[in-house]
Amino acid sequence: VKTPALTGTTYDFAANACSAQWFSGAGTLPCPGTNKDVNGFVLKQTRSKLEDGATTLNPSLLLVPQNINNGYIRAVYPSFKVQNGDHFQTIVGCEGGATSCGVLIRVDYQLADGLVRDFWAFGEQYDGKYFTVDLDLSPLAGQDVKFVLTVLSLGNASGDRTLWVQPRITRNPR
Repeated sequence: VKTPALTGTTYDFAANACSAQWFSGAGTLPCPGTNKDVNGFVLKQTRSKLEDGATTLNPSLLLVPQNINNGYIRAVYPSFKVQNGDHFQTIVGCEGGATSCGVLIRVDYQLADGLVRDFWAFGEQYDGKYFTVDLDLSPLAGQDVKFVLTVLSLGNASGDRTLWVQPRITRNPR
């Protein structure tokens, strides 16, 4: 799968995954986690199978929510100073073969006041397709932002395995 070149990457969420705080309803999670941990887990991957069957060799995060009804997994990343023109970019979808996957994928943010604010959400079912995300972060320019990545199960969490391919913030040179 061809994805945009990593030129202009200012922050790499996959490379920095373990500098984030990871949580589920079971509490704090280790990073990296352990595959099939019922409390939920995150794995950094260099080779991933996408929902359409293609393999990507791009750095990816596999996020799996706690295995309970309406389970979730959430990462709160360290503070990042957003500049005008910054973009959050990734490809999201269910992992190839995760045919019972049904989730809500979210990118939110936290400012100094500690409140988590909505930024973007996407409902994803296993349908053989993935979604390219390109969010303009300019409304947050000049602020120190903690990005919050979340996957919420829609009902039964078993089989909710989601891929975030090359999650990053890009800063285009002017």
